[in-house]
Amino acid sequence: MSRSQDLFKKSVFLATLLMIANATQGQAAPTSHGPWDAPVSAGKTQMAFRCPMAPQLPSTLKVSDYYTDAAHSIIDPVRKQAYDQATRSLRSTARSVVDMADHYRSDGNEAEAACVASFLDGFATHEALSDSAATNQAVYVQGWMLGSFAVAWLKIRADDTIPNDERSRIAGWLADVASRNIAYYQPRSDKSDGRNNHRYWAGFTAMAAGIAANRKDLFDWGMDSFKIGASQIQSDGTLPLEMARRSRALHYHIFAAAPLVTLAEMASANGVDLYAVNDNALSRLMQSVVTGIDDPSFFAEKAGVKQETTPLHADDIAWATPFERRFPNPALAALLKKLTSRSVVYLGGLPAS
Repeated sequence: MSRSQDLFKKSVFLATLLMIANATQGQAAPTSHGPWDAPVSAGKTQMAFRCPMAPQLPSTLKVSDYYTDAAHSIIDPVRKQAYDQATRSLRSTARSVVDMADHYRSDGNEAEAACVASFLDGFATHEALSDSAATNQAVYVQGWMLGSFAVAWLKIRADDTIPNDERSRIAGWLADVASRNIAYYQPRSDKSDGRNNHRYWAGFTAMAAGIAANRKDLFDWGMDSFKIGASQIQSDGTLPLEMARRSRALHYHIFAAAPLVTLAEMASANGVDLYAVNDNALSRLMQSVVTGIDDPSFFAEKAGVKQETTPLHADDIAWATPFERRFPNPALAALLKKLTSRSVVYLGGLPAS
């Protein structure tokens, strides 16, 4: 079979699958697209791949935050160590899943796609992450992990060797947990985490799950989350709720921008331009972030305290890769070139390119 025939076959299969999903929902829902929908060329590598045994993730998350002050800027090392220990296996599992999904996208080894699907199907079967979270931090972790798994699924779902029953369970699980995550935020519009970076991350998770399950309600909640963030971006590109984080103001501007850019990319794949919202607000935020990474003095002056500095790594700017492609920026391009990796686990691995 030629490469063009193979691509055509996979495209037809994905379109048919989505049509079936729409029919089973009893309504003519619009087809949802992801930035990773283009099928890969299967079989580019013949390397053997042994799928590891998937861990059984908990249904209930028991984690607490680790800050000691009202601004959530000072870390308690003992509590942070407890948090890291409680989430280590979750983060390790998410890293394994997203790495396998990205390897599949690059080498076309269907065994890797099958392995990702088997991991996610196992999580779905055992209802991982599905219980209502007992603490605010547990809700945040639930969203971060689910968003990572949702994007991993979007990266491999075009592979036509994945059984339909697995597809149904995975999509249903992603949508169910996303709905539970949303339920936490719905009554919190007057709380900071109902409007700050946590809401944008939850919106990213909801939109990714909505695309996976072809659920317009989840997709739209993600768009609303983006608009909540964009509406707060000031003329100087700052977010007041993140600036209130004192010495970690720059860090949290970066952390807020990551899901907003990814939301804009996922919306664009469905014909929606979020980049233009609030007079191109996201571009203003990105400019402040890029400038702040190079020189944090503006953030230090505005927040009233010196900013924490850490070595530049993927979580800090790799997610901006698609933004730089759309809006070329020499300073941003220079930052991206410094990275040794562009994989951000909370965003499902490598960004759309």
